[in-house]
Amino acid sequence: ARIDGYGFALEGYDAIGRARTRDLGDRPIETSAKLMDGTPVSGANDLRGYLLNQKRDVVLRQFCRKLLGYALGRGVQLSDKPLVARMQQQLREHDYHFSAAIETIVRSQQFLQIRGSDTPLDE
Repeated sequence: ARIDGYGFALEGYDAIGRARTRDLGDRPIETSAKLMDGTPVSGANDLRGYLLNQKRDVVLRQFCRKLLGYALGRGVQLSDKPLVARMQQQLREHDYHFSAAIETIVRSQQFLQIRGSDTPLDE
């Protein structure tokens, strides 16, 4: 129950993303797993379908949070929740094009008023 089903589904790839069918001990790779919610998956294609169809909103929200945190150079705060929601909405309305998220961020007050941006760097 505590084993990572996502990891098993991705076992068909090595550490740098090359496809593999056998492990280092020359045993066949097993990519079937049961996720925490009980959904069975077999390989990366099943996992992709699960994330795309059943967990799309969760993945989208986390993507927006991480992208926003990176863009702002800080952790996402409770006050950023409306911006994250706006990013998600813009992505949906623009067929999930990455540029919609970027544009939402760069037009936001949080981005336009990043602290320290007018402070000269020490030489």
